[in-house]
Amino acid sequence: MNKLSELISQEAVINFETGAIKASTLDAILNLLPFEMGFCDADDIFRWYSNNPDRVHHRRTEAIGRHVLELHPRIAHHVEKLLSDFRSGARDDWEFWFPRRSGEDAGQIYQKFMAVRDENGKYLGCMDVTVNINIFQGKEGKHTPETIDEFIAVKPK
Repeated sequence: MNKLSELISQEAVINFETGAIKASTLDAILNLLPFEMGFCDADDIFRWYSNNPDRVHHRRTEAIGRHVLELHPRIAHHVEKLLSDFRSGARDDWEFWFPRRSGEDAGQIYQKFMAVRDENGKYLGCMDVTVNINIFQGKEGKHTPETIDEFIAVKPK
């Protein structure tokens, strides 16, 4: 798999309705988020995933370009039904929680699948977001400051 810098100029700018950002900066930001994302297009082809280092689901670059049902053969009938509901408009999202598999660090996983549509409602594909919600629990010594003075007093580590 080529690096972003090998595919487009590091200076390429993506213009959004809410502002513009360099493609290389956006790529770096997506890889820093404390959750992972993936996208399959309207033809159910797996196209992209964020590449943060603490992934819940291990992804392989070889999955890119493959049909999503090939990637999930044991649950293909469930995936197919979900994508069909997204395509028809019967459903816009689906979320669930589950414990991490045995042998891995303990944790509770939250996953949400969302239909991606254009401004006219045309189905563009499916995005998933997955997060180990335990990263937000038990953060000893971290809290939300109640006043600006308390915020200013917080010393960086």
